[in-house]
Amino acid sequence: MLNSSNTSQQANTTGSETASTSYVNYVEMSAEQEYFLYELETTDSGSMGLVLRAIYDTGDVQQFARALQQRISHYDKNIQKVCSFHYQSFVDAMQELMKLKEQCQDIKDETVAIDAEIQQISQRLCQKKQEIVRYRKLMKNAKTAMDQIAVCLPVLENYAKLQEQMSNKKYYQALKTLEELEHTHLALVEKYRFTQVLAKSMTPVRLEIKEKAYSEFKDFLENIKKVAGRIGKHASKDTAEQHSFGVTDAERARKIQEEARKFGLNFSEYTSLINFSYYRNASNVEIEVSADGSIVKKNVSPKRYPQVQLEDDEQVSAQDLIDFTPVHRCCQIFNVLGAKEEFEQYYRQQRREQCDLVIEPSHKMNNFKHYVEYLDEIVGFFVVEDQILMTQSNLSTNADKDKLWDNALLKIRHHLDARFGGCPDVEMMLRMKKVILLFILTMKSYGYAVAPLYELLQNFRDQYNEILVKEYCAQFERDLDKDNYTPITVNSEEEFRAVIRQFPFYKRSMEQEQFPRKFPFSRFVISAYTQAKQYLVGCLKFMDNLQLNTSAVDDTVRRCANVLLGRWAGILKTFVHKRLSMIQLVQITINLGYLEKSCESLGSFITSKTSGEEAIGTTSHQVVLSEKVFRDVRSEVEQQIDECMRSKVDEIMELANYDWELPAASGQASDFITDLIKFLLTTFQSFTNLPSGLAKHVCTQTCKHISTSLSELLLSPDTKCISTGALDQFSLDVMQCEMFTTRCPVTGVDPQTLSMTFADLRQLLDLVMSSDWTTFNAEYGKDHAKYLRVKASTAIIVLEKMIEYERKSTGFFGIARGDRKRLLDTIVRQLKMLEIQ
Repeated sequence: MLNSSNTSQQANTTGSETASTSYVNYVEMSAEQEYFLYELETTDSGSMGLVLRAIYDTGDVQQFARALQQRISHYDKNIQKVCSFHYQSFVDAMQELMKLKEQCQDIKDETVAIDAEIQQISQRLCQKKQEIVRYRKLMKNAKTAMDQIAVCLPVLENYAKLQEQMSNKKYYQALKTLEELEHTHLALVEKYRFTQVLAKSMTPVRLEIKEKAYSEFKDFLENIKKVAGRIGKHASKDTAEQHSFGVTDAERARKIQEEARKFGLNFSEYTSLINFSYYRNASNVEIEVSADGSIVKKNVSPKRYPQVQLEDDEQVSAQDLIDFTPVHRCCQIFNVLGAKEEFEQYYRQQRREQCDLVIEPSHKMNNFKHYVEYLDEIVGFFVVEDQILMTQSNLSTNADKDKLWDNALLKIRHHLDARFGGCPDVEMMLRMKKVILLFILTMKSYGYAVAPLYELLQNFRDQYNEILVKEYCAQFERDLDKDNYTPITVNSEEEFRAVIRQFPFYKRSMEQEQFPRKFPFSRFVISAYTQAKQYLVGCLKFMDNLQLNTSAVDDTVRRCANVLLGRWAGILKTFVHKRLSMIQLVQITINLGYLEKSCESLGSFITSKTSGEEAIGTTSHQVVLSEKVFRDVRSEVEQQIDECMRSKVDEIMELANYDWELPAASGQASDFITDLIKFLLTTFQSFTNLPSGLAKHVCTQTCKHISTSLSELLLSPDTKCISTGALDQFSLDVMQCEMFTTRCPVTGVDPQTLSMTFADLRQLLDLVMSSDWTTFNAEYGKDHAKYLRVKASTAIIVLEKMIEYERKSTGFFGIARGDRKRLLDTIVRQLKMLEIQ
């Protein structure tokens, strides 16, 4: 019943709600006001202003306010109806809640009773549980105590063992025991107080082991410093033995044969026995650096058969001379200590410092032996470094070794270059080269880069060659000064053959000549050629065993030869500018020609020394001995010969003392012309061995100079007048010169060509003496002119001097306009017109 009434009430309520929400139209509310109210109820706040503006715009605000009040009242009534409808439902709900409260109180009482019962049961259970836990804890503590005692016993045992190892200096074993204690045993009992005491005591032990390891390593470094020289000496000897350094094949074979004869064995049997003994760790020779720097072998006298007897240092290697155990032990110790990188850095730093000390030369290095010991110590240092790299690769890598060597190499090269770069002693340079070369070969055998040291030897070689060049240039100058500048004369076949052996000269006709025989060159040529060969041999000495191929050695020696020849050419160029006689200049020219020809023989000599006799004649070399180095000197000598000839001609010409007013010629040549021709004959006869071209050139130039000098005498401004007799005498002297050109002793000279040197002077004399002015004027300037070589200006000078002589001698210019005067004036005027043209 109650539910049915409630249902009816809800239905009525729903209907009233629906009715209340409907709009009620009032009589007094117009449709416009109804629309405004509807807009205000449904629109948003943003459009409310527009609605209010529209209301005010209609002007009926009071009426709209009344309509709004009526709508508000209508809504209030609807709200009251809804509240009255829901009030009854609220009352019913409160009644049902009170009934539920009573039921909950009953359940609570039952729960409290059950909880009390459970509490009593739980208390008895907890008492039993506590007893069980107490008994189990007692059993666990007893077992734990037994286990911990068992764990503590190894700790105490290992600690006692650690103390014993430390007292016995077994540091690596002590460190391993210490590591076992820390990481294995102490970790199990670290909660006990006595283990804390033990742990604190282990830190000083670790530091002590570290300090002892450093001390042992320092002792190892000191030991290296002491025996590095012995190790380096041993390594160098091994290298010398391997490369047969300093001993030629011929010397080695000769020594073996001599020793084989001592024991009554042949060569092959003795060699087999030697090899057998060698591979039994034996050798019958001992290698060492001699006082002069060469590597020599010393035979050790055997007792009954060739058996190896070595010194202690030669029987052991670097491993035997040095105990590397401290290094390995330190690596293990620091690896266990966890300071591996620290020890590696310390090792590398110490080795760098030790390397700097080894490389820095001592102030006491004042002889050759000290430098050998210096290089042996460097070799020993890096041999040890190489051994450490092979056994302990973590301490030193190839990169570290190469870096250490590169830094050392720069300093080594600097020190050696500073000590020997300016060494003026050739023998010292050779000895030092051998030692450095052995040092290079030794370091190379251990895998070190040695290219800069070869460059150092290259510099030393250049300096050595420069010293040689200076020495042989000085000898060349001395030979120049003491040479007699006369051809070599031999009086016997023995002397003749001796000269042929010393200098490559061949002339078939000379062997048929009777003694005494004359060579065209002087002693200077033989001396220079011999000195050149000795210089080349000296150059080859330094290049021996430099691992250069035959072609490189051949080309290098040829370059050195060209340098020497070039220096000699410079010395000759300077020498010929001294005041030398004609004989000296002529002989120097001849000597130069044979020196140039000897370049080919020098080239063959170089090939025989570098490639063997069978290679002579090949053209594989790239550098050729330059025969042109003496070309400038030859030009200088030729110029000096020209100047000497002109100077001598000028000296004779200064003796000329013409009487230009001579009434008649003497009928014979002047004295100075006679002396001049005699000088020319004697001089040109000495040109027999001169090159044909040079002899013809000097002869031609000398005749031209004589012609020029005679012309200058005739045309000199100092000569004011010339008589016909003086012209006849002058023409006679010129005729003597022309006759000399036809019988000139120089071979190959064309007499017609040589006589043309006086053609200018001859045509001038013929013109003036014959007074053929009509022909001269008519043909002047034409190619076929009779007096083609005569210039109008020259003819005017001579003619005016003749007119002056006539004026002085006859006074005909004092006679008013005589025929002779008019004729000469006309000729002079015509000549001047030709000159203007």
